[in-house]
Formats: sequence, C-alpha cells, structure tokens
Amino acid sequence: MACNSNRCVSSDSKNKRKLPYIEPSIRVIAGFFLSLIGVLLYFFNDLILILIGSLLFISLNLFQSGLTHYCIMEKGLKLFGFRSELDEIKDLSAKAELSASIQKNYIKTLNLLNEAIVEISQDGTILTASDGWSKLISHNTLDPQENANSILSYIHESDKSLVIDMFKKVFNSDESVHRVRFRLKHSHKTEHWIGGKFMLEVLSDSDIRIRGVLRDITDSYLQEKQIKHMAMHDALTGLPNRILLDEKMDLALEGAKKNNSLLGLLFIDLDNFKQVNDIHGHKMGDHLLVSVSRIMQKRLRDHDTLARWGGDEFVVVLPELKHVSDVRRVAESLMGILETELVEEGFDAIVTLSIGGATYPADANSTETLLVQADKALYCAKDQGRNNVQIYTELRESNLGYYDFEMTNRFSQAIKDNRIQVYYQVIVSAKNKETCGFEALARWHDDKYGWVSPGIFIPMAENLGLIQDLGKQVLAKALEDFSSVGGNSDLVLSVNISNRQIMHGDFTGWIENFIKNYDVRPEQIKLEITESLAQMDIKKAKAILESLRETGFKLSLDDFGTGFSSLSNLHNLPVDELKIDMSFVQRCEDADGKIMLETIVAMGHALGLELVAEGVDSPECVTIMQNLGVAKLQGYYFSKPIPWGEVTELFISNHVVTRLSNKA
Repeated sequence: MACNSNRCVSSDSKNKRKLPYIEPSIRVIAGFFLSLIGVLLYFFNDLILILIGSLLFISLNLFQSGLTHYCIMEKGLKLFGFRSELDEIKDLSAKAELSASIQKNYIKTLNLLNEAIVEISQDGTILTASDGWSKLISHNTLDPQENANSILSYIHESDKSLVIDMFKKVFNSDESVHRVRFRLKHSHKTEHWIGGKFMLEVLSDSDIRIRGVLRDITDSYLQEKQIKHMAMHDALTGLPNRILLDEKMDLALEGAKKNNSLLGLLFIDLDNFKQVNDIHGHKMGDHLLVSVSRIMQKRLRDHDTLARWGGDEFVVVLPELKHVSDVRRVAESLMGILETELVEEGFDAIVTLSIGGATYPADANSTETLLVQADKALYCAKDQGRNNVQIYTELRESNLGYYDFEMTNRFSQAIKDNRIQVYYQVIVSAKNKETCGFEALARWHDDKYGWVSPGIFIPMAENLGLIQDLGKQVLAKALEDFSSVGGNSDLVLSVNISNRQIMHGDFTGWIENFIKNYDVRPEQIKLEITESLAQMDIKKAKAILESLRETGFKLSLDDFGTGFSSLSNLHNLPVDELKIDMSFVQRCEDADGKIMLETIVAMGHALGLELVAEGVDSPECVTIMQNLGVAKLQGYYFSKPIPWGEVTELFISNHVVTRLSNKA
C-alpha cells in the first residue's frame, strides 16, 4: 500500500524516537555485564581468565571512548538504530543556530523595508521593538513628564483616542487584523503619518500582548490627500468645486433643518468677464478670477463656503443666518469690497457682479431647488442691467422680473418643436395710407401661461442662448408667408434681427442664400437692427451692414431714441431708415414730447434717412406725424399684429388702409 512520503518519514521518525539513547543504554549494558562477571567469578573460578578479560575489554572500551570518542559498543548500538545524545545535541544546536540566523536575517530584511515591529502590553507599554521603531521616532521629542516606554507618548494628541479605541478592538473583536492610520509627534511640526496593522498575540494565560507592524506612509498619505483635494477643488482658484459644494450644501441644509435656522445661497456672475479675456488675454482673466476669489473669501465667515461653479460664476453658502435680509447685506458687501480692492490692486478693467440669492426655508426645501431659485434671481439681476442684487423671495412677492423656471423649460421646448408663431403689423404710407409692408413679430402661446409677452420670452431667449434659433424660426415662417404675395408686389417685409445674429459668422452670405429658398428678393426685405449694435465692434458692424446694403437688403434702425449709442456711431451706421420709438410718438400731443419729435425728425432728415413712427394710435397722432414729415406710420390705429391669414384678407387685396375699429 502506497503512502505519502511525508507521512512515511514521519512514521519512521516516530519509530526511531521509541528507541532509547545510546549513552544510557551503554551504561545499562556495561553495568549488567560487570554485575554478571562479578557473579560468575564468584561461582566459576575456572573461568577467571575469560571473565577478567571481558571485564578488561569493557573497562578499556569505556576508558578509550572517553579519550578518543570512539566506542565499539556505541557503533554496535547505532547499527540497531539507537540514538546518540551527543548527536542529538549537535543537531539541536545546529537547528537553533540556523533558526537564529534566519531570525536575524528576517529582522534585517524588515529594517530594509522601513517597517517597525513592536509588541505592546494592554496598557500601551512597548515590550519589544525592532530597529525600525527607532527610525520612526527619530524626529520625535518627548516632554520630560511623558513615559518613553509607552507608545501613546509618541502619538499625536489628536489621534491618541483613535489608537486607544483600536487597542480595545484588538482585545474584544473577533477580527484577526486591525488597521489604523495615525500621526506621530514631530519636532519640526510637520505631519508624520503611520499606517499600522495590529493583532492579538497570546503567549500564555498571563502573557497577552499586541503585536504591530508600523510603516511610514507620510508621502503616500499626502499624495492621496493632494489627489483628493484636486478632485474636490478648482485647479485655478483652489476653491471647492461642484462636487465638494454639493457636500457642503447638504451638510448646511441638514444643520439648518436640525437647528431650525436660516440658510442663504448666492449665485454670483462676473459681469463682462468675456471682454476682459478678449481685451487683456486669458492670463489676465485667470489672475482676475484668483483675485476675485481671494477678496470674496476674505469677506466671508470661516464657516461660509465660497465655491467656483464654473467659468466666471461662483456660489456662496451662508449657514446660520439670523435674518433673511442678511443675504442681501452680504451680497452688497461683496460687491462693494470687490470694487474697492480690485482698484487698489491695479486692475484697469471695471469688474462688477450680478448676484442672485435664495434662502431656506422661505424659497426651497432642498439644495437643488435652492440653487435653481438663486439662479432665477441671478437671471433677473442680469436682465435688470447687471451690477445688482436680486433676491428670489423679493422677486416672488413683487413679481418684478420673475420668470418661472417651468416657463423657461416650456419656452425652450416650444423653440425645439417649432411652435413660435409669427404675427404681422401693417406699415402704411403717411401720405396716402397705402400699405407699404408689414413687420413680422414673434408670438408665443403656451397651454399653461397663455399668450406670453415678447418682453419676457425674447430676453429669455437671449439668456438661454436660443436667440439665433428663435430668429431663424421667425424669419423662415415670415418668408414662407410673404412669398405668397411678395414676388409680384412692391410690399416690403420688415424682420427684427438680433445683434448676435448679425455678428455671428458670415451673416450676409447666410441670409442671402436663405431667402433664395422662398423666391423673395433682398430688395423686399428690411432688416431692423437696434442702436445697441453700435456699442459692439463698430468697425465690424459697419462692414457687415454695408455688405447687406450692397446685396440689396434695406436697413432700419429700430426703437430709435431708447438706446445708448453716440451720434457719431449713429452717423457711421449705414442704415436707410429710422423707426421712432413709440415712447416718443405717443407723447406727440404734449409740448415737450413734440419738441423731442421735431428734433428726431430734423436729425433724421439731415442724415438723409426715411422716418417711420411706431405706436400711432389716434387720428390726431396721424396728422401730427404727417405735418412733421414722417414718411410711414405703424400702430394700433391701423391694426394690431394679426396672423397672415387676416393680413391677406384685409390688406393685400386693397392697398388703401383705413382705421379698423374692430382690430384696434
């Protein structure tokens, strides 16, 4: 029957261990033979020579073995499997030496690995320690009253309780290995991090200790800390990013709910930051962002959170406020200190802030909703001309500039679904009241909000970045309607064009190709622009407008008198027509208002421009405009904006227009 070699060896070794050692066996044999010889000598005198010879043999063999370490009886017993005590001692000594050598090399290897092995009693006393422990505490200075034999004396005060709790777990837990990270004291007051693994070692019932392996993890820990910091903070400003902001907001909201306190949130945008980048370069823009971050951080409390949302936007979390008005107070103080300190730091560019604020619990019950409400308030602050603060609660109570977030979403969807309608308002000749053309006006009807004013959804489109989509959609529908009559008439279609549309790419080439799809000539299209175009790149704007005129398009300056352009810029804009804003036209019967109108009309005539009066709503106004020399009239006196179907029915068949009382 076969057997495992290890088992067989083990069995043989067990059989060998059953035989006695050689030395005591020899003593027993020698004693037996000496006693036997003595008895035989007594009874058998005739054998005396033989017995004495045997006696001499035994005695000489024993004597000789002590001198030469050679014993015939020993050799004979070894043949029968007896063991030698001396050989056993030699084997054990060799094994002990080998074990000691291995242990010594093992300790040397551990020292090469910069690890320390310690054995600790239950009260923290260091019982044994490898050389690595001395290296770990080489920069550790103890106070005279501290116990140098206790490991706790070397541990940072902030981490002692953590290590003590871990020691308790070693004795009381079923886990075999316990891991912990802690700091050692350091004479240079730098962080010295240790990673430790500890296990229970039971030597006897009365000797129970903790064995630990300690490693210096300072470099890896600080790298891990740096990586985590980079993942949670903005690389440029060092402020918390969105990930850490979410955590901070959640903690702040949890605390506000627990303590029944107020929580404020500010959404901040740097006004005209793009212009700073464009004019001074991105390095200056980055420097500005860093300075703004530092200045605002200095104004806030230690437990407030300033985070970079992205680009030129920041978010401030204000926990534990006493009053709702504190949100506005903090926002306005940020605006004030920023303006002052940036000037002191030598920034040439004027940097202002638009800030929207919201509070818990007045405006929201979740961090996500709080951000949304603050963003709405910021949207309103921008719409109010920037460089101001708007608080969501105040907007909601006053309805001033308040846009419902759902309305924004529904408007975006309406753009995507091509549900923006186009209405038309007739433009007539002041001389004979013949129809000259129509102005295409965007209209939006929503199932929930009904008819929404252009004064709301057009700024909304600007802020959402949808103004080009809106303009293209309105232009396409207007051209489609107008193409049914435009080809065989002198009628002109007026379309509003935003500054962003004009300044985007090759606008002239794009619109020229676009209208070809509708069989309409450029001469039949009048593009209405606003005075604010002059505030942009005037050279580029002038070049684009001149190329449009050369292509055949007519150009009209809309809402004249309400913008901020200078007369020199106005003179440089190559337009064909001025549309006098209704705010002036509707004051035509007032003495001061009439003077303003006369001035505008005189200036328009001096520049060789045709004049159109908007907002004409009475026969008296018609007469005044005619007497002033205004060429064309537009307003509710003739017709309110109507769908194309009504336009063809009322005006296209008869170019002469009279007041439509049912449409006024």
